[in-house]
Amino acid sequence: MTADSDASDQPDWAAYQNLTPTAQTCLLLVAAYDGDAWRGLIAQAAQEGLDVSDRHVRRSLADLESVGLVESTGPNKHRQTYSVTDDGREVLIGMRDSLGRTLE
Repeated sequence: MTADSDASDQPDWAAYQNLTPTAQTCLLLVAAYDGDAWRGLIAQAAQEGLDVSDRHVRRSLADLESVGLVESTGPNKHRQTYSVTDDGREVLIGMRDSLGRTLE
């Protein structure tokens, strides 16, 4: 990306750069524990070294859902299970490729 380009010039997968560390971790964990309850995400986030509250995880999941990277599924309206969308998978692939380039 050049200095005179803006965020709208980024490829779709580069959206991860605009996500908070908590949102990035939540996206990774939703992919790893597809369909698991959100409480599992809080425990996993803590194990990943993030000190986050239930509210912060819920907010991050809502943000990810609003930009179309995850979707809520489940038997009720309480949004307790999430899965990664196709756009979310594209972002994860971008994260992986970016890390790969960094480690080369």
